[in-house]
Amino acid sequence: MSSSSGPVAPRRARPVLEQRTYVTPQYHSRVWGRLIFVVFVLVFAVVLGGFGTLYWMIHRAEGSGGQRFTFQVTQGDTVTSIANRLAAKGLIGNSLIFRLDARFHGLASNLKPGAYTLRKNMSVDDMVNALAIYKQQLFKITIPEGKRMLEIAAILQRHGIDSKSFLQEAKHPDLKYLNATILNDKPANASLEGYLFPDTYKVPKQFTGKQFARDMVQNLDQNFTQAMRQQAHARKFSIYQVLTLASIVEREAVHEPERPTIAGVYVNRLRQGWFLNADPTIQYAVGTPKDWWPVLTLDQLHVASPYNSYTHYGLPPGPIANPGLLSIKAAVNPNSTRFMFFVAKGGTGWHAFAVTQAQQDANIQRYQPH
Repeated sequence: MSSSSGPVAPRRARPVLEQRTYVTPQYHSRVWGRLIFVVFVLVFAVVLGGFGTLYWMIHRAEGSGGQRFTFQVTQGDTVTSIANRLAAKGLIGNSLIFRLDARFHGLASNLKPGAYTLRKNMSVDDMVNALAIYKQQLFKITIPEGKRMLEIAAILQRHGIDSKSFLQEAKHPDLKYLNATILNDKPANASLEGYLFPDTYKVPKQFTGKQFARDMVQNLDQNFTQAMRQQAHARKFSIYQVLTLASIVEREAVHEPERPTIAGVYVNRLRQGWFLNADPTIQYAVGTPKDWWPVLTLDQLHVASPYNSYTHYGLPPGPIANPGLLSIKAAVNPNSTRFMFFVAKGGTGWHAFAVTQAQQDANIQRYQPH
């Protein structure tokens, strides 16, 4: 310590340092990160809301009521034209939504002409799916047993199928398009009479008569089994002869149990070299569109026709109608019987059978006295 007592020199004041805030790079990163996160959340919320709205618009039911209706898609229709038509009918609220959903499902590449069943309360998505999955609407046509091809043509015409193309194929079949072995022994110039299998068919509205005729032949080909063909061969009958005999049985028989017996009577008469004396063969010859199967007069029993089995021996030239499966089976496997005659029992549909002419005359006197 100094011992000097002189005045003490004042100390120099220290400069006050200016206080500054320094922002580090890490701080900048945190701020930008938060800002980006907020923006992302906002954008995500907007997008999510948009998608939610879009999803709701696509999947909500557009109309009211569940009534079904047919919507026709024609050749040349596009997704846009379909959307506009649906919107114009009030079946969808927004055609743009329909087009967006259609693009998502690839409807444009799957769209096919046809009739589609839709409902008024379907969502846009349901409608798109219904149109994307091509399901042809089918309708039923029943062809009864024992009809001739001209009668079948009239039935088809009533159901909107062109009878002209049907008859063209039935009268002059193009065998290269008919992959059916059932036709193997059909005479070259013969029609498809007898080969048009009676059944209930389910076909689309666009079906042609030609296609229908071919389907009927294919159906017969499937139902005329290999075992039945072998039975026919064992009896020395061609398929064409079986169908001819079966067509007569079909027109004569009303009740199923009698079919094999009626077939047996005709087989017996063929073996004996007798006239078949089958009224339906003459009905086939003289029938007209007004009455294809008329009640015969005595004069008509002598009509000049190769189908007149009262004046021509053996089977007629071909089938007189299109028989069902039961009559075909009866012709393939007729009852072994001694009966040579039968006569209808009034209007019952049943028949009285006889071995001799005397028995037949007695049955006629009993059941048809007039």
